[in-house]
Amino acid sequence: MVIDKLYKISNIFFFFIFFLILLYSFDYNLGFHLNKQFPGIYTYTNGTIKEGWDVRIWMENGLVETMQEIILLFTICYLLFFLSRLKNKNYLTIKIFLILEILGLSYFFLEEISYGQHIIGYNTPDFFLNLNNQKEFNLHNISNLFNELPKSLVFIWCGLAIPLVRLLKPKIKKIYYVIINPNNKLIKISIILLIFTLPNLIVSKFDLIDYSLLHLENGSGYKLKMFFTVVLSFNFFRLSELHEFIFSYYFLWHSIYLNKYILNK
Repeated sequence: MVIDKLYKISNIFFFFIFFLILLYSFDYNLGFHLNKQFPGIYTYTNGTIKEGWDVRIWMENGLVETMQEIILLFTICYLLFFLSRLKNKNYLTIKIFLILEILGLSYFFLEEISYGQHIIGYNTPDFFLNLNNQKEFNLHNISNLFNELPKSLVFIWCGLAIPLVRLLKPKIKKIYYVIINPNNKLIKISIILLIFTLPNLIVSKFDLIDYSLLHLENGSGYKLKMFFTVVLSFNFFRLSELHEFIFSYYFLWHSIYLNKYILNK
C-alpha cells in the first residue's frame, strides 16, 4: 500500500509539473502571434517573435533532461540494490533480466550525459568529431543503429508491452509475465506515453505539418487548420525529450514494482 500511495503522489506531482511546463512551452512557442491575432482573448504572453523551444527547458542540459538523468541514475542504483538482495536466492531469470536492464539503462544514462562531457566539459576526441552529428562524445548521434533502434525497442517496452502481454497472458509463462507486468498500475504511464506519441506518428506518416503554411500571409497570426495540427500533435515543444523522460519514469516504477512483487512473495 505504501508503494501504491507513493506511485499516486509521484504521478500527481509530475503531471502537475509537466502541465505547467507544457502551458509555458505553448505560450513561449506560439503565444506571441496568438496575442497579435486575438489580443482580446490571448491578452498576455511571454512568447517572442522567434517562436521555438525554450533551451532552458527542452534542450541539452535543460530542466527536462536533467530530471530524466536524475531518475535514470536513481533507477540504476535501485536496480543494483535489488540485484544484491537476490544474491542468495534462486531467481536466475530475474537476475539475468536485471543485469541486462542495468546495462541498458547505464548506456541510456551515459549517452545522455555524453559520458560525463556535459558535466566536466572535456573536448570531444578528434575521431568522434568527424563522426558525431553534434560533435559530442557519444554514440547515439553517430548512427540510427545507436539511436532510433534502441528508442524503438524502449518505446515498445514502455508503451506496448503491458497491453500485449495482458492479451497473451494465458500463453506466457508466469515469470515472463511478471517481468513484463509486475503491476497493472504501470499501464497508466504506458497510456500517457501513447497519448504523446501516436498523434505525432500520424501527422508524420501522412506529412500533415507544413510550417510554411502555419502563418498568415500578412504575418499577423496563424492559419487555424495548421495551427491545430501542430498543437494537437504536440509539436510545440521538443517531443523527443518528453518521450525520454517518460521512458525513464516508466523504468523507475517498473523496477520498484518488480522488486515489490519478487521480494514480497
